[in-house]
Amino acid sequence: MTTNQFGIVNPDEIKESHEQFAEAWSLYARNSGQGEVFDMNGLRIANARLPWYLSNAAVLSAPMSSKEELAACVEGAIQYFKSEQHPWFFVGGRQWLGEDASATLSQLGLTELFTVTGMVSEQLTTPARPVANVVTRRIEDEEARLVLADLNAVAYNVSNEWVRQAASGASLWKTPLYGYNAYVDEQPVATAFAVPLNGVIYVAYAATALAHRRKGLAELVMRRSIEHAMQDTGITRTVLHATADGCSMYMKMGYRPVEEFVIYTPQA
Repeated sequence: MTTNQFGIVNPDEIKESHEQFAEAWSLYARNSGQGEVFDMNGLRIANARLPWYLSNAAVLSAPMSSKEELAACVEGAIQYFKSEQHPWFFVGGRQWLGEDASATLSQLGLTELFTVTGMVSEQLTTPARPVANVVTRRIEDEEARLVLADLNAVAYNVSNEWVRQAASGASLWKTPLYGYNAYVDEQPVATAFAVPLNGVIYVAYAATALAHRRKGLAELVMRRSIEHAMQDTGITRTVLHATADGCSMYMKMGYRPVEEFVIYTPQA
């Protein structure tokens, strides 16, 4: 029986978490106005052709059987993005990457940047606490989309313009996205959206203004987004990929960790 740092490995859930990552980034790329999406040699390429490296992805789509297979797989992505001349990232779960993946990828010029945790929930818990004096509004126009982008830009410490190009375009929001912003004294303080993908609700772009963190605001807009998506679709299963800062909150909401995903980028 195989285990990881989260306990017993569930291969189906690890596969689902990879597929949801790939589908989400494919959605972003297809709606960037200039991107392309295709499968190659164990990878899903979802290239939005945008200046923010997190917009242009090579996502592992199958478990690697050896270091040699991983190297051959990633070399294909390196050559593709070299010709594209866009910053990019490669991501895969530790179980699929195999042993000594970081050493193998380092030899190819990729460095481990950070990790996210693939998480799943069949049913959210009851909210632990109410949040007072907060207004939530569905994201339905360009102004609200820019709020989502700008809060995420601050959270990731990157250019507002980069994230606006990635997340606020009208084409993307023609997809059935269920997003909400939270406001305190008419100032935007938190944001998130949920999107149905292949029978699962995927949650993304959750961010909270620094001065308003630890107040349950990200949880509030996430729940609004998820509940709206559930009402429209009947889907109750949700998946997300959490940074270290969000994991404990998500577990309180009813999520459980499935796999650790590693983000790599070219060293240059």
